[in-house]
Amino acid sequence: MYITTLHDYDLVTESAFRNASLEDLNLTSPQNSTFNGPFDWVVCVGSWLPPNHLLFQIANVFLLLSYLAPVGTYGLLYLRSCLTVGSLFFALWGWLVLCALDTLLWNAAFTLINLFHVGALLYMLRPVRFPAELEEVYRDLFRPLRVTRHQFRTALRYMREVRHLKPREPYCVENVTKVDRLSLVIAGRLVVSQNGHALHIVDSKQFLDSPEWFGVCTNDTYQVSITALEECRVLVWHRDKLKLSISGDPFLQAIFDNVLGKDVVKKLLLVSENSCNGVYVCDDVVAETTKLLNKNRQGQTGLGVLLTRQVKNRDTNVWNLAKKGQVDYEAETSV
Repeated sequence: MYITTLHDYDLVTESAFRNASLEDLNLTSPQNSTFNGPFDWVVCVGSWLPPNHLLFQIANVFLLLSYLAPVGTYGLLYLRSCLTVGSLFFALWGWLVLCALDTLLWNAAFTLINLFHVGALLYMLRPVRFPAELEEVYRDLFRPLRVTRHQFRTALRYMREVRHLKPREPYCVENVTKVDRLSLVIAGRLVVSQNGHALHIVDSKQFLDSPEWFGVCTNDTYQVSITALEECRVLVWHRDKLKLSISGDPFLQAIFDNVLGKDVVKKLLLVSENSCNGVYVCDDVVAETTKLLNKNRQGQTGLGVLLTRQVKNRDTNVWNLAKKGQVDYEAETSV
């Protein structure tokens, strides 16, 4: 018989090994063996088998590497990848060298299980991308607080819409619009008023209805009116659905509570400073564009001053919230 390939050599070697007796292999039991010299405690002196096939060695190398996996998600991915490759080589060794069906089947099963885990981990670690305007929101507000992209994507699942508002278009109407949303200004500015008097301005990257986040039912109505001063884009969430979705993530829930709580404090400081002095607002609290004047020299309301600035050099009349009873809000209440 001619041996032409390494596989044939392995088969011949294995066949000779199986047909050989203990005497042929010079194997004796420990009870009947006597050893002399410094290695008497070693049972297999002089009777070690030749090294296993290369596939067996490679499989054990990857098994060794799996033990060196670091802690964390990427470490788990590294561990599962090494186990997948190691199990695959063990399966090949059992198929091509040992010709043992049980070795092949067990290691094939191990390979499939670890391969499934690798796929699941890669799916979890896939990059999460957002539209440009939402990417800006994440970068400016949530990433500094160590909110992951996956957590922010969870919050965005209950986003109602990105609403576009034209100048002087109402976002909500006092005592009319239901409190069933949470909104964040992406771009533009809106004025908050009550009974026709301006309270403060909401700039971009600020929440419109942060006070209503705490302890206000969906059946309640807004106690203020909010109107766009310029072209605005507003990110609108379903408030109750968002609360329910983040209730299972204590970290994300704490982030929203703290960010909205800080936003409420800013609004309270704005209103208190505006009502007391009418001129001064601390620069650490809000931007220069949010400072209001209760009265100008002609006795015009702060809201009138703001709208006058907005429509200056435009062919429009100054709009006054004090006359909001003359405005048809059917379009707003139908939203």
